[in-house]
Amino acid sequence: MSKRAVNLLRTAMQPVMGMPAKMLLNSNYIKFVTGDWNGLTVKSITDSASRTGFAMADATIYENAVDGGTGASAITLPAAKAGMLTVHRFVAQADGGQDITFTTASGEYYAAGTIMLTVSNVSAGQLMTRCTQTDWTQSSVSPSNGEIKTMDGSTENTITIEMTATNNQTNIGAEIAFYCDVDGSWRWSWRGSQLGSGIVNDTFTVTAV
Repeated sequence: MSKRAVNLLRTAMQPVMGMPAKMLLNSNYIKFVTGDWNGLTVKSITDSASRTGFAMADATIYENAVDGGTGASAITLPAAKAGMLTVHRFVAQADGGQDITFTTASGEYYAAGTIMLTVSNVSAGQLMTRCTQTDWTQSSVSPSNGEIKTMDGSTENTITIEMTATNNQTNIGAEIAFYCDVDGSWRWSWRGSQLGSGIVNDTFTVTAV
């Protein structure tokens, strides 16, 4: 495709959904907002390997059999480079009460903005609506019993989720995905899977560690 044709395509796509053309042309961004993980490398993680801790890599989806019943799991993200995407999926009922953490590389942070975690409360095992971090401040929660998480872009480097017993969003199929818009920081999305009432886990925080 000629340079002129590429420029025309970018111009035409600029107004679509208000997104910059560079994002629309980035297939990993499209994967991030839709949850279509086609083309990613799949890696299986056992419960014991999760408790030992592991480092995630670009263009990979990790199917983690952690259940939270024995010990905490510490997971590290790769150094953030623009366009990178990595995904974590729970493939066991994670309700043992321990924490699972997702920490950025040294000197990196979660991007500034907010994410709204919602509660569907439909039925056990029901996958909830995918929630994606935005760069603006959300000020209300709908439906009820959801939570808004806020990041300032220069402090928070760790997401901590307690794999709460009985009622949580870390049932089989829950996903947390990470996408890099700008070198050095990660945006993230969450799709909960209902256990019990499907309320947000007792601990679901983004903090500086």
